[in-house]
Amino acid sequence: MEKIEEAIWRVPRREYEKTMKRKIKKKVGSMTIVVIEDTYDKALTAFNIGVGGIQMGMKVNMFFTSRGVNILKKAYKPRRARWGEAPIGWKEAYIRKRGGPILANLMYQAKDMGVNLYICYTSMISMGIKEEMFISGIKVLRMAEFLEISMESDAHFVIG
Repeated sequence: MEKIEEAIWRVPRREYEKTMKRKIKKKVGSMTIVVIEDTYDKALTAFNIGVGGIQMGMKVNMFFTSRGVNILKKAYKPRRARWGEAPIGWKEAYIRKRGGPILANLMYQAKDMGVNLYICYTSMISMGIKEEMFISGIKVLRMAEFLEISMESDAHFVIG
């Protein structure tokens, strides 16, 4: 019985090992990340990808639209994704305890490392937010300007 179970797991394990040995064929020079929501987990994911891209030597553009514009406000208070989810303070304490970066650290790291942070003009206006309410170094773009930047990117991610 044990030999059968071992044989069943051997094939997927070999397939997994093949994927681990794969070389990346294309050198990715730039990426665009579109952030649509302002929940803590999605903001953390977006900035984690952005910092990772910069560390790999890519040019990284992050575009915040819809509720995502709230993330770059000076007075941003992270929102939970669902009712009943663990409070943000608990999540950050858990991350810190294990030596990981919390959202605020990733945001400052991304900005300091050169991630281009853009806000959607239409979303900003529709939510009644003024430019001075955002952290410094943010550029407001109209959709056509963003699409022009996005078309030059090699990789695209939508977090929402």
